[in-house]
Amino acid sequence: MANGPPTPPPTTDVEIQDEARMNDTLPPAVDGTSDPAPEAASAQPPPQQSNQLQDPYGLIFPRIAELATQKRWIELIDIAEITEINANNDQKLSRLFVIVPLVLAYLIQNDLPIAKLVLERLPPDIRLNPLIKNLGLLTTSYSAGAYEQIYSNANALVNAVAKPEFQQPELAQVINIMVESFLFSFRDRTFLLLSRAYTSITLSLAEMYFGLGSSELLPVAARHGWAYDTSTKVLKPVPTNEPASFVAPAVSSLVNFNFIAQSVSQLEM
Repeated sequence: MANGPPTPPPTTDVEIQDEARMNDTLPPAVDGTSDPAPEAASAQPPPQQSNQLQDPYGLIFPRIAELATQKRWIELIDIAEITEINANNDQKLSRLFVIVPLVLAYLIQNDLPIAKLVLERLPPDIRLNPLIKNLGLLTTSYSAGAYEQIYSNANALVNAVAKPEFQQPELAQVINIMVESFLFSFRDRTFLLLSRAYTSITLSLAEMYFGLGSSELLPVAARHGWAYDTSTKVLKPVPTNEPASFVAPAVSSLVNFNFIAQSVSQLEM
């Protein structure tokens, strides 16, 4: 099909105005190279919430560590007992975060029967844990009044958590604090006992009772008012009106009673 002759350009004012009006009404040309319209952002699924229950032993440990640092042993015992009673899974090794401070707190308070009961009610797999074994040896030697073994077992417990393979530095710090407090309270009670039992005691025997060398023992003995004869190497305790037995532990709480009852029932099963 033949094309017609080209349209002549507008020449008159009317033709020019008509062409201008026509150009204004035409839609803009679409450039094939222009950027495409952005796609709608795909909807992101909401983050899934974990349904896994948090470990009660790990959750309570920061509070136990705080109380240990403050040497608030009765509160530590109460919180640890409540956790022990309410926890559902007693097979977890994370239970050590509660059991070890609990036993040490009982030893510090000189509540030896309950400390032994806490260890006895543990399941076999946890009882075989090296840390629990060391703690059990300390408790046994304390129960037997084996002074030299008490100090060696306390040192063994501290050395065990100082090894590189022990991967719980927070628990190690709590154990160090509590073992130190236990030894301090134990030596303090020993001073009371020896002051009642002896009018004089040789330095070598006193070193055995206190687990200290002479350079450490003599300043401590002097602070307790003991005299030391350098010529005979004999210490002379100051007589005391304190009772001969160890300092009595603090009165157990109602939670303590419930814990004891539960422990006894489990041991009888």
